[in-house]
Order: sequence, then structure tokens, then C-alpha cells
Amino acid sequence: MLRNIFLKTLRDQMMAVLYWGLGIGSLAVLTQLLYPSLSVNDLLGKFMGSMPSGLLAFLGNVKSVGSVEGYMIYSLLIYLPLVLAIYSVTAAIGMVTAEVDTRTMEFLLSHPVPRWRILLEKYAALAAAILGIGLLIGVSMALGGWIIGSDVPAIKWILAGLQTVPITLFFGSVAFGLAAAVRGSSTAAGAAATLAVGGFIFNGLVPLSAKLAPVKEWTLYYWYSASSPLSTGIFPGHAAILILLSILCFGAGLAVFQRRDILP
Repeated sequence: MLRNIFLKTLRDQMMAVLYWGLGIGSLAVLTQLLYPSLSVNDLLGKFMGSMPSGLLAFLGNVKSVGSVEGYMIYSLLIYLPLVLAIYSVTAAIGMVTAEVDTRTMEFLLSHPVPRWRILLEKYAALAAAILGIGLLIGVSMALGGWIIGSDVPAIKWILAGLQTVPITLFFGSVAFGLAAAVRGSSTAAGAAATLAVGGFIFNGLVPLSAKLAPVKEWTLYYWYSASSPLSTGIFPGHAAILILLSILCFGAGLAVFQRRDILP
């Protein structure tokens, strides 16, 4: 464990990665399998046409669900960051706070291993685990697209799964940084959950208010949803912003952890 904290931490996360990746991937395939029957009579399009415009703002503002791309964004992809935040936040807290509470962290620090290395390797394992989940979701959607005979290239489905990685990493980074900086898990979990849920709600409210229009392009979920391999294309700048914010959150937590007393 002391020789490679990264691999040990990642190994501890492997079952969770498989459960989350294959579980959500299976849900994605099931969602895709429903598309042919729904698209025959444009049932979903008629249903969305009857919805108030305000409600549509919370559903991704998809202009058309007649295509499999719009259908998947509306039915699943717009909500994935909320779901995956559950994993990233709990995993991040478990890597720091849980190890402090069980005295595992104290054992690590009793050896000649720098604090920054312990935290850096654990954070790298968190990022790798989130990447693995995104990849499994993408591959599952590529399989589902092949089953229903979609003309969307497999690489686009895979990129759609990987698109969830930056924002999921950000929520995990907020929890990781706070877990490294303060005692207990409530602050880290509460702050990350507030950002995930509050950010989603705020992103839905922005199109409904002219006063909020100037901040439209500065919300977390805009950086996630505006760049879509299935519809609008990929905007690397949006992912870069989320990754940069993630690194800053980790860095702030690391700076405090270097001086923090972890003994009970």
C-alpha cells in the first residue's frame, strides 16, 4: 500500500466503478431500446409539446426529441451529473474522512510518506475511477446504439459518456478538498450536494429570467450541457474550465491538509 497508494485506492474503488458504470450503462441501453417504439408516432414529441416552456428549461431545452440524440439528452444525459455526483462525493469523502476516522490515515502518516503524495495519489485514483465510469457508460450507449440500428457513430456515444467526467470530477473535488480541510463529512457532503442540486435548479431558472441571462454561460450545467457530442459538438473549453476548478478545489484542500492535525 505504501509503495503505490494510487493503485491501492483504485483497487478499493473497482467494484463501485463496475456497479455504477454498468448499472447506469444498462439503464442507458434500456432507454435506447425504448426509442424506436416512441419515435414511430412521435409520442415523446407530442408529450413535450404539451409542456409549459418553463418546465422544458429543466429538461435540457432540447429542441427536438425526434432524433435519438435529442431523445437521449432529454431522457437521460441531462440528469447524469446529479446521479454521478452521489458516487463522486461519497467516494471522495471515503478516501479522506473515513480513513481519518478509522485511523488508516494516521498509519500512513506514521511512515516516511509526504502528506501531499498521499492526497495526490488518492485524488488521482478518484479521477481514474470517475473516468472509468464515464467510459463504461459510453461503451454501453455505443452498444445500445448498435442494437437499435442508430446511425450515430460509436465514438460519439463513447464521448457522450466521457462528457460526464469533468462535472462529476468537480463535485467530487469539492467534497475531496473540504474533507481534507475540515473534520467530519457533513460540510463536504453538504457543500457538494448544494452545488450539484442547486446548480441544476439554477441552470433551469436562467432561461426564464431576463435578469439572469448575462450569467447563462457561467453556470456549471451550461458548461456540461452546451457541449454535446450527440448534438452541438464538443467544446473543449467548457471541460477545461470544470477540470481547472476541480484542480483548484483539490489544491486548496491539500494546502490545508499539509498543516492540519488529523488526530482525534
